[in-house]
Amino acid sequence: MSRRKADAERTRETILDAAETTFLAQGVSRTTLAHIAQAAGVTRGAIYWHFEDKAALFDALLERVRVPLDEIVDEVVARLGSAPADCLREIALRSLAAISHDLPLQRAATIVLHRCEKLEEEHPRICMITRLSEHAEARVEQLFEQAQVAGTLRADLTPASARRQFHGFLIGVCFDWLQDTQQHSLADESSGIVETLMRGLLVENKP
Repeated sequence: MSRRKADAERTRETILDAAETTFLAQGVSRTTLAHIAQAAGVTRGAIYWHFEDKAALFDALLERVRVPLDEIVDEVVARLGSAPADCLREIALRSLAAISHDLPLQRAATIVLHRCEKLEEEHPRICMITRLSEHAEARVEQLFEQAQVAGTLRADLTPASARRQFHGFLIGVCFDWLQDTQQHSLADESSGIVETLMRGLLVENKP
């Protein structure tokens, strides 16, 4: 990598770090590019060099959540893909472990769940890009399709509705815990949380 390209990449990361800090402190709606530029020690022009607008910057910041989650899903599916129930359980456990122990991921998830106000009249695209990962959602729904074929998906659920409930349950757990990470140990409770989730979506396939 050339020195110029390396400098540009460092500036981009500095801007993203500053955006993360500022969004955490005052919320997405109340943060302007001028605030981020000041926190990063760069000009607004430098921000526009890397990002089209605030929504594009915010979307790039969300990659700090999407990429680790996509990697978890892909690695688990590659290793346990023939056993959908085991895959889903492992994805849930590893996702909660990541939120518990990965501080950058924690900060990004806190912004998504607690600092992303829905009154974004100047930047309506922000409300459309807070879905964490379409890739991960698609892979999880495929696992529920496999479970349906295997006869282990609850009969009153479709793969799509099971995926929504899987996602919503985990998001709810994270939403609650991130309000006060000292209230209890998410890592200590994750096994019980995931077993509760799995019992609500899948049934034992008895011969």
